[in-house]
Amino acid sequence: MKTRIPRAPLAALLLSIACASSPAAEYPEMKTLTRDDPLYVQLQAELDTWYRLSLDRFTPSAERPIPSPLALFSYRRRTGEDLFSLNARLNLPYDTLVTLNAAASRAEFDSLTHVLVPTRPGLFVSDPPTTALEDMMLSSRVARGLTHERIVVQRGGRKAGLWFFPGEAFNAVERAYFLQILYDFPIVRGKITSRFGSRADPFTGDATFHNGIDIGAPEGTAVHAARDGSVAEVGTSPVLGTYVVITHPGGWQTVYGHLSAVAVANGAKVALGAVVGSVGSTGKATGPHLHFEVRRKGNAVDPFPLLAVKKG
Repeated sequence: MKTRIPRAPLAALLLSIACASSPAAEYPEMKTLTRDDPLYVQLQAELDTWYRLSLDRFTPSAERPIPSPLALFSYRRRTGEDLFSLNARLNLPYDTLVTLNAAASRAEFDSLTHVLVPTRPGLFVSDPPTTALEDMMLSSRVARGLTHERIVVQRGGRKAGLWFFPGEAFNAVERAYFLQILYDFPIVRGKITSRFGSRADPFTGDATFHNGIDIGAPEGTAVHAARDGSVAEVGTSPVLGTYVVITHPGGWQTVYGHLSAVAVANGAKVALGAVVGSVGSTGKATGPHLHFEVRRKGNAVDPFPLLAVKKG
């Protein structure tokens, strides 16, 4: 006789219907994350059913019970509760919590007073994507042909259309991007002398936009690949002087400019930390330094938040 996995209680089904049909409705609020709270008990029952279904490799798909529709709860964070403590208490992956609550970083999530909590793990992406991280999540999963659902939620006092990818989690690049450790510092000992963004041109004094960061170091200091990748270009330009461009997974590139020498060739595979060249002052430079740039799909983004080790 086959063992039948219990269907979710009717309350959860009604909740999910209410969420789908009336996104302006308030979500039921869990008061505590203990068995004394019936909504917390309900959440854990829903998640237990989901996890058991996802791990079932023996029952034919046609004979498995259909999981309950997605439902949402709300929860007011207590003092001392951060992303990773909530992730453990709720039995939900941290990437599920941050994407549902549109948090671009751990600090941003930890600043939220109220958070939404889903009854199923997975990734939530704004429709259309509003950040580089959401763009990465959506493009890679659409390319893989993954099933997704479109939902509408009430978030921050506004309706938000989202794509939900059940059971999905951050890949390695997305995880590193969210944790803001996507790239290693390209010079072992160096000091940031100029940041990304608007600045006065060091030669003319006119307002210009700086597409990367400048890292001061003595002439000839080794410059290292900030992440695994392949060399897309080695060249020279009037501004960057001698430069190297490395392509990384997920549509990312890093640029290393003003080099005095290059240690890699076009098409070469490079590992994190490999020497790609030496600090110089070629091109438009006032002295020896590295111009380090990060590009996402051809567009420059601020490298500083993505560096695992921040100098200067």
